[in-house]
Amino acid sequence: MFRTHLFGAPSIIVYTPIVNKFVLYSADKFIQEWPTVELVGRTSLAGVHGKAHKRIRRFVTNSINAPEALNRIAALVQPRMVSALQSWAQMGKIKARVETQKVFNYENIFGYTTN
Repeated sequence: MFRTHLFGAPSIIVYTPIVNKFVLYSADKFIQEWPTVELVGRTSLAGVHGKAHKRIRRFVTNSINAPEALNRIAALVQPRMVSALQSWAQMGKIKARVETQKVFNYENIFGYTTN
């Protein structure tokens, strides 16, 4: 677990099952929030509710649960990410929100899993 600032807000990053469980069961100690809809898009899991949320969540879960699916997704996404990082390095200074929206939009993410 470590502390940082993400998108201007103090944040903690947890990545082990034990710490995740501690954080999720300590709602009185941690405020759990999704990123803003403007950042992740209106069709993201954070931007939809009800049946649409359930449909997208099921699609995402089914798409990435199997190890072979993860390998396929990584192979498709990695070149795009490398290209974006190289482009950002050449720019020197970027507007993170604008640039991440270009890379992490619905078409780029779900286009890979539906082809």
